[in-house]
Amino acid sequence: MNDLVFVDNVSLFLPGDPAHEWALRHISWHIGRGEHCALMGANGAGKSTLLRLLRGELWPAQGRVVWNGPDGPEEAPLAGRAMSALVSPGQQEQYQRHAWYITGRELLLTGFEDTPLLYSYSQTQREQLVADMARRLDALPLLDRLVPEVSQGQLRLLLLGRALVRRPALLLLDECTDGLDDDHRQRFLALLDEVREDSTIIMSTHRPDQLPAWCRRIRWVDAGCLMPPDWQPPHDDDDDGDADTPPSPLPRCARGPAGNKTSGKTGGETGGKTDDGADVLLDVRHATVFIDRKEVLHDICWQLRRGEHWRITGANGSGKSTFLRMLAGDEFVADGGSISRFLPGQGGKTVVLSDIRKAVRLVSDLSQALYGYNLSALELVCSGWDNTVGNYRDYSAAELEEARAVMRRLDCLSLAETSIRLLSTGQLRRLFLARALLGGPDILLLDEPCSGLDEHGRHQYLALLDRLATQGIHFVFVSHLASDGPSCLNRTAHMEDGRLRIVS
Repeated sequence: MNDLVFVDNVSLFLPGDPAHEWALRHISWHIGRGEHCALMGANGAGKSTLLRLLRGELWPAQGRVVWNGPDGPEEAPLAGRAMSALVSPGQQEQYQRHAWYITGRELLLTGFEDTPLLYSYSQTQREQLVADMARRLDALPLLDRLVPEVSQGQLRLLLLGRALVRRPALLLLDECTDGLDDDHRQRFLALLDEVREDSTIIMSTHRPDQLPAWCRRIRWVDAGCLMPPDWQPPHDDDDDGDADTPPSPLPRCARGPAGNKTSGKTGGETGGKTDDGADVLLDVRHATVFIDRKEVLHDICWQLRRGEHWRITGANGSGKSTFLRMLAGDEFVADGGSISRFLPGQGGKTVVLSDIRKAVRLVSDLSQALYGYNLSALELVCSGWDNTVGNYRDYSAAELEEARAVMRRLDCLSLAETSIRLLSTGQLRRLFLARALLGGPDILLLDEPCSGLDEHGRHQYLALLDRLATQGIHFVFVSHLASDGPSCLNRTAHMEDGRLRIVS
């Protein structure tokens, strides 16, 4: 039998869904050995759920899945686990959330036994395979680094190496290259070109232009259904959505008029002026940041002035995410450096962390990973009023209405009562932007915000950022793809080895 996996009329709902709504419906699919395929579809269509089914992490409520391993056909989900490896945003979030103190070497070694942590002594042969894999991915320096210390892109690279190290019969990749810089993305794709001789590769993507030449078989997933091979999505003539709609005002309930607040301020309106009279919202002077006693950022001098929107470029591990966390107040500047913040929405110059967290909002994979418990989408968005991880008070009717209004603008109001544990990565991306907008922030720090968004979602997301720029919000934007970025970006800086260089 040439079938590697046979999916026979499978329907399923996700664990924890009290409504038992079908996440996949009547899926039938013969996956032949060597028949590499790309899965495409809108956010929430069911691509990630289908990959988890093929992996054996989910099991059917109706129908069956048959895996043809070395011992013949089996229907037990453990057979799927034994013959496959999955790399997904959810897997990455697990390591970010738990922050296990294991090294990159230990993480790659767990791939042989397919366990989250290492439970046995390593073997010399496996150590050699791990070192060779790291060398080929240009990740040798990561082998002795602790996982909580590596960047988001570096963690994704390690997880890809973990999946490849034992060359599974079935390799399942869910938006696998998101967050990788161009060099590491090309290295990984070159390695996939070799692995495909031994592994059947099924990869989900929202970016068909990044598919390797040998993976041109495409199957579409739509509303939980696997569409026929010749099916194409209907063309959306109104792709601009509401791009021409006049922008509605941002919520202001939690801010109050600029300049009315005085508690904790270290200066008045003139505190945000430089000698030449230009307004400065963030002023970073000789900032050095240590994480676990390691110097990550080195002597950075940088300013964000009114009307500026910055793109920060740089390779994986160069320090971009740490830089954003420093601006947000989540990392502290070492003695000898300083960062001053002049935040109009909080009344001017301030050093009070609670004020900074309301006015400077960070949207990143890491902030998303911290939400590992059960909240509704509306509850998640409402946590943005106080910029807390979770909800610690009841919200007023006005605050709830403002939250719904922001969700409506981001086309995610229909998710309001849905548990965030049942949502796709792309759906969560929109919700975390909605969360960041509550209270009318002065500055948004966006770290690879388009990862996991489908094409239409990216267009809407970036168009909204441009409209928000006209309302006075300033952006610091990190992305490895030049095509991902609002048109309002007008300044560029490059990060390399923890040092920031102004480009334009």
